[in-house]
Amino acid sequence: MNILTGLAAVSEIIKECITSENTSEGMLNDVQSVITVANNEEGIDEPAIWIRQHPTIPYDNAKTKLSQDIDLATTFEFVCIEYDPDPETAELKGQNLASRACLAVLKNLQQIQKKYGLRVIQNIYFVAFYPVGEVSIKGKREKVPATSIVITVKHNIDWLNCCRRKNNENNNDDNDDGD
Repeated sequence: MNILTGLAAVSEIIKECITSENTSEGMLNDVQSVITVANNEEGIDEPAIWIRQHPTIPYDNAKTKLSQDIDLATTFEFVCIEYDPDPETAELKGQNLASRACLAVLKNLQQIQKKYGLRVIQNIYFVAFYPVGEVSIKGKREKVPATSIVITVKHNIDWLNCCRRKNNENNNDDNDDGD
């Protein structure tokens, strides 16, 4: 996978794994909002899943030359928000939603990757489960319980060949003057 499409593909695959289950027949059919951007300016309706992508780093924190294949790790956090007047019930609902978000990724990953013609994500690793947290939601006076589940996906980028292909594409575009 090349760097130009690889990094974006990883993010899009994870988002699509979640949104593909946010249908009337899907395991996330009760979810009212799936937030896929870092800074959401609009209010949300809960239950909600906020997909937060963390920085992409070399896999195993290895020092990597840019002139070779690079194994990368991208971390995703699914912040799951369910409001209930009873805080204990809200926590349980959030934990259930976080588990279903992770299951949605596992269930749909292989099928969605087929659109890219190759296996983009090589492995998925469990990082952490935060059963109790809270977030502020625009339009609500109190903080709402939130549960997070964190995963890291391993993927590979062929950095050198990517750059060569992009240079060739640019050169070909420059030579095509509409003759």
